[in-house]
Amino acid sequence: MKKFCKRSGSIFISLCVILIFILLPLVFQSCEQDFSQTPDNVTGFPTEIEAIFNEPLNSSNITCASPSCHASGNNTNGMDLVNWNNAMNGSVNGTMIIPYNGYWSHFISYINSDTNFAPVSVDSLFPEYHKISQDKVQTIYNWINDGAKSKDGQIAFTDVAVSEKGFITNQAADLVAVIKPDTKQVIRLVPVGGIGNSLNSPHYVKLSPDHKYFYVSLISAGYIQKFDANTHTKLNDMMAGQSPAHIEISADGLSGYVTNFASSGVSTTTKFNTSTMTVSDVFAGEPRMTGPHGMALTNDGNTLFITSEIGEYIFKINTNNFYQSDSTYIKEPIDPTVPPSGNGTGNFRPYQILLSPDESLLFISCRGSSEVRIFNASDLSFVKKIFLGNNAFPLLMNFTNDGKYIFVCNRNNNTVSVINRLTQEIQTTISDVGIQPHGVDFTADGQYAYIACETLSGFDGHHPTVGSKKVGVTRIIRISDFSLLDNRIEMGSFPAGIEIVK
Repeated sequence: MKKFCKRSGSIFISLCVILIFILLPLVFQSCEQDFSQTPDNVTGFPTEIEAIFNEPLNSSNITCASPSCHASGNNTNGMDLVNWNNAMNGSVNGTMIIPYNGYWSHFISYINSDTNFAPVSVDSLFPEYHKISQDKVQTIYNWINDGAKSKDGQIAFTDVAVSEKGFITNQAADLVAVIKPDTKQVIRLVPVGGIGNSLNSPHYVKLSPDHKYFYVSLISAGYIQKFDANTHTKLNDMMAGQSPAHIEISADGLSGYVTNFASSGVSTTTKFNTSTMTVSDVFAGEPRMTGPHGMALTNDGNTLFITSEIGEYIFKINTNNFYQSDSTYIKEPIDPTVPPSGNGTGNFRPYQILLSPDESLLFISCRGSSEVRIFNASDLSFVKKIFLGNNAFPLLMNFTNDGKYIFVCNRNNNTVSVINRLTQEIQTTISDVGIQPHGVDFTADGQYAYIACETLSGFDGHHPTVGSKKVGVTRIIRISDFSLLDNRIEMGSFPAGIEIVK
């Protein structure tokens, strides 16, 4: 009797296993049908897009929107392809679909296999499911380029207020990434430049004090451009020397200043009218102002500080006189060894300059000597130098919102130095902050630092890529404990200048 029961149990188990395998495709099909229907309280995809997401991928009838893949409540990496609302929210990796830009949408790189068409991400787990036919890739690509609209014509992120935005130049893609810092999303990639047939290289971005506009320097095209910060529409542009770099805007928003980072000939700094985008004055004829980049403007707008990287000089200029003669401004070398000829030594290469909140001190990043040097703002006299580490190559830096710390992006050793403003010492050094940190700014609540990383010599994104299409990455640091978050915000190539609305 016992043998009979044992044998019957084995037969029953075997029959159950066989039955499961027989019914499994039907289960997947049933689940797929359940999940393909959009609930009443959310928005669906256009018909041609929904058809691709619900097309069976193999004999078991698994689709993109099947429960085991990207269905609501049970999805891979949080990417939901059941309805438009959830898909536009992205995944744990951030924004996957950026309206109006299929090329740099991570979703396209994951389904695309043609490196000549768009970036291609390497899928080591399920390439047979994610890499789809090129005609379907093209359909999704066209849909994204048209705004990635929902079935009823909605476009994601159109209601994001300017107060919730940040702007990052993508220098090797002729784009400005518009981010939503509180959700760590890229909501738009704004095309900039368009001058001539070569890359225009948006280098620096600066907001107007009222946050209505942002200005972009095109360092390879010789122009600066003005955009509406709400609609991202280009309003005007202006020629600004051979290599326009850093931009400053006066507190009243009426005047702007842009340095000309040209490495040959006598460089200039230009003053312009922000309303008409026309040149109002040019600082020229100073042989030591070779390759000027960094600037700092006093709150009253009357004094402008400039550093020349090649000439290795610091200038203090009255903006009302600007340039009349060499007796109307103060100039001092970054180091006593710098000759007055304007040739510089190449040992210091001052890049950016910050004015302390009380406007008493200047902090200058020196690429050549891997230092931040401190000077008195009153007479440009030397105060102190802070060594940042071997081969640090510091670029842009910024004060935290409370003015307590300075975050310095060290491009060549992938670190961020945090300097205590009061002690004038390094508080900490954060390692492995992405590849080639370039620019930094802080969220409006002061809790996080966003680090724009050039990402030109390697990969630091969600998935490795093949081909020559370099994905740009921005990383995030929590200020309370100076810890680096795991988030990697992907965008166009070479993130550089950054400003977040506060």
